[in-house]
Amino acid sequence: MNYRTTQTRYLEMGFGRRGGFWPGIVAVLSGIIVIVLAVLFSALFLGLFVAIAAGLMVRAWLFGRGKPAQPKVIDAEYTVVDSGESQARRSKP
Repeated sequence: MNYRTTQTRYLEMGFGRRGGFWPGIVAVLSGIIVIVLAVLFSALFLGLFVAIAAGLMVRAWLFGRGKPAQPKVIDAEYTVVDSGESQARRSKP
């Protein structure tokens, strides 16, 4: 911060901005508040997603634990029909 003249007490903030001391303080405080809120909301959403993922994992574990793992067997009868054509095709070179 630089004093331009001692009579007007004009203050200049960095980065070529003019505006005085109090508007500069308000700008810095606003920037800090915005950064703090951004960190808090990102942490909130990260915690929410972690809680949802943990709940889904516990639910899947409990769902898989409740049923015994038994193979599914299908009983069926089948009939093989042999027309003899395959034997005739093999014997002729």
